[in-house]
Amino acid sequence: MIGQTVSHYKILKKLGGGGMGVVYRAEDLTLTRSVALKFLPHGLEADEPERARFLQEARAAAILNHPNICTIHETAEADGQQFIVMEYVDGKTLRDIIPVKMLQDGITYAIQIAEALQEAHTHGIVHRDIKAENIMVNTKNQVKVMDFGLAKLKGSLKSTKTSSTVGTLAYMAPEQIQSGEVDARSDIFSFGVVLYEMLAGHLPFRGEHEAAMMYSILNEEPASLQTYLPDAPSELLHTVNRALEKNPEERYQTVHDMLIDLRRMKKDSSRVLRQPHYDTSVPGTTVPIPAVEGKKSWKRRLWVGTATVAILCVTSILFLLLRTHPVRLNPNRTTATLRTTLEVTGYPSLSMDGRWLAFCAQDEELRSTIYLMNTAGGKPIQVTDEYGHKYSVAISPDVSQIAYDCYSEMNNISEVRVAPFQGGGTRTLADTGSFPKWRPDGQRIGYMRGVSDPSSSGKLEIWSARPDGTDRHLELIDTVTSRPGQASFCWSPDGGSIAWVRSHPEGTREVMVRELGTGKEQQLISDRKAIDEVNWATNNVILFRSPRSGVWDLWMISAGGGEATPVTHGVGDIVTSSISSDLSTLLYVQSHSTTHIWISVLDGGNALQITSGDLSTFYGKFAPDGNHIAYVVEEVGRSKSNLSIMDHDGKNQKQLTSGTDNVRECIWSPDGKWIAYSSSSASREPADSSRVYLISPFNPSPPRLLCKGRLFGWIDSETIAVSSGAKTLQYSVNGEAAGQSSQDSTFAIPVRDKKRLLFFDFRKGHEGWWSVSIDGQGRQKGDARKLAPSGVNLVAPLDRRFLVYRKQGDEIWRVWTDTGKEERIGKALAATAFMIDVSMEGKEILWVKSDNRSKLVLVKNLFE
Repeated sequence: MIGQTVSHYKILKKLGGGGMGVVYRAEDLTLTRSVALKFLPHGLEADEPERARFLQEARAAAILNHPNICTIHETAEADGQQFIVMEYVDGKTLRDIIPVKMLQDGITYAIQIAEALQEAHTHGIVHRDIKAENIMVNTKNQVKVMDFGLAKLKGSLKSTKTSSTVGTLAYMAPEQIQSGEVDARSDIFSFGVVLYEMLAGHLPFRGEHEAAMMYSILNEEPASLQTYLPDAPSELLHTVNRALEKNPEERYQTVHDMLIDLRRMKKDSSRVLRQPHYDTSVPGTTVPIPAVEGKKSWKRRLWVGTATVAILCVTSILFLLLRTHPVRLNPNRTTATLRTTLEVTGYPSLSMDGRWLAFCAQDEELRSTIYLMNTAGGKPIQVTDEYGHKYSVAISPDVSQIAYDCYSEMNNISEVRVAPFQGGGTRTLADTGSFPKWRPDGQRIGYMRGVSDPSSSGKLEIWSARPDGTDRHLELIDTVTSRPGQASFCWSPDGGSIAWVRSHPEGTREVMVRELGTGKEQQLISDRKAIDEVNWATNNVILFRSPRSGVWDLWMISAGGGEATPVTHGVGDIVTSSISSDLSTLLYVQSHSTTHIWISVLDGGNALQITSGDLSTFYGKFAPDGNHIAYVVEEVGRSKSNLSIMDHDGKNQKQLTSGTDNVRECIWSPDGKWIAYSSSSASREPADSSRVYLISPFNPSPPRLLCKGRLFGWIDSETIAVSSGAKTLQYSVNGEAAGQSSQDSTFAIPVRDKKRLLFFDFRKGHEGWWSVSIDGQGRQKGDARKLAPSGVNLVAPLDRRFLVYRKQGDEIWRVWTDTGKEERIGKALAATAFMIDVSMEGKEILWVKSDNRSKLVLVKNLFE
């Protein structure tokens, strides 16, 4: 066809072709511009399904207008041939430039691909054939996503076209191979394959034939990118791994979320990637060595060779003499309990010589302060005269001072303070910070910002300062972790590195290590289990706690990486640990906690405990008639929670749910026929993948999935409000979407008479609970009235006529949603009690109250 004129297009050159079509470069004679023409392959012009697919490509791409998507100009027909006229892209396919040499280029390409996919997904279009051949990079380094031939348009019939070539199969998501439901998350998986291939130089899943390729995609985990790119940042490894999750529920749920992570990485990605090693020599052949001319050159080579041999010999001898042996636990280690009448709370500290212990504890009046105790026994000594919420303490290396954090309820922040070892006046080291740790040389104190309190970057930050509070220095910013609520870090024995726990938005955690001098990071743990608290021992072992065996035990891993091994076996409920520098003494706190439901009258009096046993109940709701209670219960030592019901007095308890999911919260329908509850699987599941179910409490039947999201409340007996992201959506009991309740960044639900709207506002400066009058169409009438601040223990009856909340201290207040009138109604049950519901008639309050018991355990001679 080259040289021919089709319609008003003169064909100049063939650009490529395959099963999806033949593409030519052409000149638009009318507009005098270069274009690309795509024709159906010869012989398929009369094939109706192929013609339909061909036109679908044009329709799908034509809907989109984005700089990273190849523009479709028109479809036309000449001499019985249909063709697509599209933008001519002067450049190469991504296949031609794999692997990329610069990390920054790779991430730049990935961001542009993600932006193109986001544009498509926003318009209800799933590409379904993302691969390196369908992505162009023009001469300006701009990405163009092409070939929407297999795209699935919202509302259109599925394409019956399937691919039998390994090249396309290699990019398919597991659900695509298994003929399951294909959605935007399938494109994310394919994008993950492209990203992996672009950086590593080859596909993550490989096989010599289609069956082997399918098996690899469905059953095998790809080798870590770190195998090919030792310098790859951990954020990149996490992004690729999450995109390649086999279960769509565990993948990025939207390409927008993946795009956020990619943009964050771009800010710190100017390093050159190490090229993956490719052996291009042919087996059985010898690579020729150029002849070396001149006597001097020969002698120089001799000297170099001799020196090299000598260096290798010396290195080998040093390696044999100095190599470190695997750290082993001592089978003859001893364990003893350190007796104290105090209730230990938070993170204690062991002195470097193992002789002293500092910890936070509550006295008989539940006042928290710092105590000091000799590990040989004796009575604890109170170090500070001040009382308040203290969580973490650290003894200085020379055993002269104690650093600790102290939370201020008034300012809602935590600050770091330092006190003399024997007690006396304290001083503030940092007005914002938590989890202080002394550097082993005693010259600086490290602390964290952005844990539960804000940081300037909005991320987790680790700072250090001199013990007198001067010379404050930012050691690192964790660009992934945001307000984790709980975190931990530690110094290396030489003070040159920091290990910390990184928290990802979906709940997974990793142990990270950074060399402070070079900024080089290493990810030690990546098995996506819950992880908390790290301690770096002088034998270069990092201790951490994790429930990977089913209960919270201590584990250890080499600071250089490797397999994690258990330190304690089935002990369970370990809260924290500390180890002496001579490795002779390990301390850990073992806690046993139960939480039970109590009922009191409205003023907090006449309280009665209605659940008992070795379990924890952490959520409960009155039935509309007040005769029953639905509650969520977790057996102690197990990370598994179920929904149960019982009579008002705690009798006739019956479990309603089972299986692997964890129930989070529950609410009765106003007519009492249903209980709606939120549920999700283990902690590795993304936070936005929670699901809402309906179950009949009195007519046994399996739960019915209603929608995704978190349960917010019943609007009436037929409609439920569900929080999804920053929105409140409505669903009927049949699962049909019924609209959005409020604007973004607010959770809203009508008061039962539907004349007022009760909503929680997340926007800065507006945080808290508000009410506003609405008309019959749900439109606002007048100004909103603030009812209660954010961050308070607050409950409301099913009809939401009023709110009951706890002010600072132990006072209980009620505020009416229609008038905003406030009144003090009573006193809280106890400092460890938490309101979870108020009855419909407003006469009783439901509470959960914790009973915590902890003990200090000393382990002597832990290692061989």
